[in-house]
Amino acid sequence: MARKLWRGNTGSSVVELQQKLNQNGYHLDEDGVFGSNTYKAVVDYQKKNKLLVDGVVGDETWGSLNKAQQQAAAPAKPTTGKDVMKGVSDETYNKLHQLEQGYVPSDEVKAAQEMRRSMEALQPGEYKSSFEDELSQLYEQIAQRKPFAYDPQTDAQYKNYAYQYARKGRDAMEDTMGTAAGLTGGYASSYAQTASQQAYDRYMQELAGLMPELESSARQRDQDQRNWLTQRYEQVSEQEQAAYKRYQQEQADWQESYDRAGKEADALREQEYADYKLMLQHYTSKANAEQKASGDVRANSGAAAKTEKKTTLSSTAMESLQRAMGNYLKGGKTQEAAALAQQYGSRMTAMQKKRLKKLFGTYGTNLAI
Repeated sequence: MARKLWRGNTGSSVVELQQKLNQNGYHLDEDGVFGSNTYKAVVDYQKKNKLLVDGVVGDETWGSLNKAQQQAAAPAKPTTGKDVMKGVSDETYNKLHQLEQGYVPSDEVKAAQEMRRSMEALQPGEYKSSFEDELSQLYEQIAQRKPFAYDPQTDAQYKNYAYQYARKGRDAMEDTMGTAAGLTGGYASSYAQTASQQAYDRYMQELAGLMPELESSARQRDQDQRNWLTQRYEQVSEQEQAAYKRYQQEQADWQESYDRAGKEADALREQEYADYKLMLQHYTSKANAEQKASGDVRANSGAAAKTEKKTTLSSTAMESLQRAMGNYLKGGKTQEAAALAQQYGSRMTAMQKKRLKKLFGTYGTNLAI
């Protein structure tokens, strides 16, 4: 019994599901992840084939997919398998046998899909404000600031004036006392004490007369500080908004690039799959025609098609792979980049390997392939 699958599952069973869905005209990444795209494809397939539409792949859906695969893999006439086909040449037999194994994405498609996956390494992370602490501090200062109330004892300007006028008052007292003492032969008198106290009091009265001016000055300083805090808060808020807009633009640019890479990969795969179906149809028709023309003569040997030797990577595939590895390296995912290089290293030319080593060296990493 096939494993029951639903959204969120991963593994080889999901890969098998994606392969079977792709054989029915869908264009999924065969990545083994039952995500939103695979879920949508399952629901669509269930609707089109009059199955229970629940997005869950159970016995009914597996059975339908397997039946569809069997019907698609075998043409009405002739069938190949590993049997000898009467009246069909080795060339036609081998090609048809190969095509009946199912669609296999080319290097170009796989590289384009890898390119799209690699862009996830470049996705901007969550927004982190560099102004949050300052904004919080400014807000607290503004919100907790008390209404203005003048207290001379906490006013540095008043204290400075008080010190100066008190000193002048004391000096005036001493001068008055000295003058009075000189007039009286050096003897203290009540007149001298009164006169000196009056001299001191005059300076204290002058200090008291400055109080309205000092209070107004203190009020203005308090208002200036409030204004500065408000203006600074607005400035930092504007900087915060500008930074967030830049972040949003980075996200939008990344999403546009990711979507574009996905569309390019999907379009390439769709075109290849269409070409594959045309080739299958062509060689099926050709085998039928050869059989009809030759009657019961056994023209082919019956040997299974030979496995084609892997060729070197095309420039198109290599370009996509190199861009993918560059994305992984830029995003700090060195292991993913190295794994991709090792996966295709045996099929790279010496020049392609040289370019890759240079790319890895740019990010301070040695590549051994």
